[in-house]
Amino acid sequence: MDLLGSHRGPVTPHPRFQPPSSPAVPSSLLAPVSPRLAAGRDWAARLPFPIELGPYRLAIELRPGATMLDRRRLACVNLEEHRIELRQDLRGIRLLDALLDCLIRLCHVSRGCQQGCVEEAYTHSFATGLVEFAQRNPRVWLWFNLLLSEHLPGDLRYDRVVRRCLPRAPAIPKRILVGGHPVTVRMISKTETGNAFGWYDQTRREVQLYHGLHGRNLPVVAVHEITHAVHDIYGLKVRDKHVHYLRAQRQGWLGIMRHNPSAWRWLAWTMSEPADAQLSLV
Repeated sequence: MDLLGSHRGPVTPHPRFQPPSSPAVPSSLLAPVSPRLAAGRDWAARLPFPIELGPYRLAIELRPGATMLDRRRLACVNLEEHRIELRQDLRGIRLLDALLDCLIRLCHVSRGCQQGCVEEAYTHSFATGLVEFAQRNPRVWLWFNLLLSEHLPGDLRYDRVVRRCLPRAPAIPKRILVGGHPVTVRMISKTETGNAFGWYDQTRREVQLYHGLHGRNLPVVAVHEITHAVHDIYGLKVRDKHVHYLRAQRQGWLGIMRHNPSAWRWLAWTMSEPADAQLSLV
């Protein structure tokens, strides 16, 4: 049994996925790459900050589809050219969705998680990758949450959360909607954890977190167990296809961000906390 725990119960077969709905990048955050106008169409806008994850340091570029590594895709992780490529006509949630897709792919590449790995490996690869992304890339993390705030209904101000401008820490959620299904969140004692920091109980659809968690271990364990719930609700098998894990994590987590504002505020806050941050039980 791993320290973070795993599923309590079997994983069910994988269903079909539906792409998320669409509804711009602030121009002040874009800096043009040296245009090679002689090529006629080889132009890109580069964000003034890269993404660093694992051993990789990649520029983020908005490019015409014809100049992307894979012209069929909305976004690509181009490791050979050291950049993440986003199609330049993307706006709003579609842009965020494409960025999240690249981030998830980069998480798994940086951790060697690929076709043939088991569900537990994909879970921990995503959880540690997302927290590392937030910790090592504060400017991209801020932009990511600005996109969420600007293109979702309500006065969410996720940018204030990640900049730690709130008067008090957000409360831990008691329930999270995952793929339209409620998942409860419960704090448990040391004796209940066994030799793990947390569990996902598939029968109850319940995320269980050790009440003594703090620092960076807190968001890693929380994202880990919630990702087990995503895999469960999206019907993944223990040994499923790589592409199925990518789709479930992208759609499941984008849905969590869009439909659980209080839960995302807490998660974004914990991922933005210094290492000695304590768990708020308010």
